[in-house]
Amino acid sequence: MKAGVTMRRRSHMEISSMIVFLSIISILVQFTAYYFIASPYLILGISTVIVLICTHVLLEQSLTYESCTVYTILLLFISIIITLLTYLGTETNLLPFTNTLFGIIIINWIVPMLHCFIRNMFDYGSRIEKFNAFYRNVSIIFVLFYIGIILYISFADASIPLLYRVKTNQENFTPFWWVATQIEDYINEMIPLSDIITYLLSRILIYIPYGFYGVLLLRNKSKLVRLLFLLILPLGIELFQYFLIPNRCDIDDVIYALIGGSLGGLWFHIINTLYRAVSGKNFLSKDSDYIYSNSTLHF
Repeated sequence: MKAGVTMRRRSHMEISSMIVFLSIISILVQFTAYYFIASPYLILGISTVIVLICTHVLLEQSLTYESCTVYTILLLFISIIITLLTYLGTETNLLPFTNTLFGIIIINWIVPMLHCFIRNMFDYGSRIEKFNAFYRNVSIIFVLFYIGIILYISFADASIPLLYRVKTNQENFTPFWWVATQIEDYINEMIPLSDIITYLLSRILIYIPYGFYGVLLLRNKSKLVRLLFLLILPLGIELFQYFLIPNRCDIDDVIYALIGGSLGGLWFHIINTLYRAVSGKNFLSKDSDYIYSNSTLHF
């Protein structure tokens, strides 16, 4: 009995050591490439490959998705710290600051998530365990950062000038007024088409994750409840902006947020349909029958 316990403990220690080792290797490869290579696409490509390899090795050796949770957290923590130090540092820093660093952070989250999702979808025998716990924990990390980004973009002074130019000196309650103004300026060759595309896509895409997780958590609720949920965050933000930053309060942002949230909900249904077609059960559910079921979501 004691021998079995010792073997399990030794195995856990070996997996923990492997997680730390692979995390260090991943970070070293990523930031070495960042230091020596000029092309951001090549840097991000190398970062993707090394994280993919390390995630695969870790799954094969540990046979549990929980190990990937710790690996992902370590990658995110170290890469975020390096990015912050680089951003807040001086010109004499060893690493120059560029937006590619944000790309590395995104890769360190999304690559383990996608790889584990695909492995779990095709793992008919459940050889690797605890995917739901992995997805929940990594999603919590993402949601915390996501909320921080939403609040920063919405309320920080001159957070992203390209997205929040001062349009008027007061709030706007006329639907599509600003995009109509931009179209008129484009026709008169005062602004490029890219300004209109950036304006629309930035306000739609930012709410896709909100819609995805909202429908994921409320998929067994009525459509009215899901619709109200999609409106809660954008309406709340615009309400606070009305009192704090009136020139940012725009009814269009609520409309675009609803479009983005709806696309996020559609994204979830597409993923769930694909997952059910391959694995025979709903995404993140414990159903074992090869039929569709509206049972409680295990998330």
